[in-house]
Amino acid sequence: MASDPDPDISTLVARCLDGERDAFWEIHQAHAAAVAAFFRRSGFDTALADDLAQETFLRAWRSLNTFDANKANFRTWLAAIARNVARREWRRRPATERYDTLFDENLAADVLAGPDDFADHLAQAETLAGLNDCIERLASRDDDAATLIRLRYVDALTTRGLAARLGIPESTVRLKLAQAHGQLEKCMKTKGFL
Repeated sequence: MASDPDPDISTLVARCLDGERDAFWEIHQAHAAAVAAFFRRSGFDTALADDLAQETFLRAWRSLNTFDANKANFRTWLAAIARNVARREWRRRPATERYDTLFDENLAADVLAGPDDFADHLAQAETLAGLNDCIERLASRDDDAATLIRLRYVDALTTRGLAARLGIPESTVRLKLAQAHGQLEKCMKTKGFL
């Protein structure tokens, strides 16, 4: 059984279910930035990402009685709602703009996963700082490779999405990504992260 890493979430949910709207505002404040980031990383512009985040919280409010801290942590539960909202929005678009052809859902969802405790958060922050430094070093030597890495892992584009955006074949994208990964791996090893 999973338990929520935030011991206060069960209390906040109980308060919400008792009709305290301020408790839901606290939940919203704690998770709104991550939910909006998920939608931006899923390829939606900022305004639409904010609208979809609000829709996610509205759906969460309406189904709050289904949340069970013994089955999943709150952020995982909220992430499932957000993914469903994103899928519904992408289904409304023409097939040429569909999410599954341009964006990597798992990479986008990583932003909602979040660390489970403060020690994990610190380790993740340190690793990200090291990775950012390695990307900056890569950019100073090969700006195209750094751009490719950012488009893949920050904007969460698939190889097909990268090929379409950059106007190059997918095989070239895969080759260039492999080369960039090799350079980043070497840099991260020198920093002691791998």
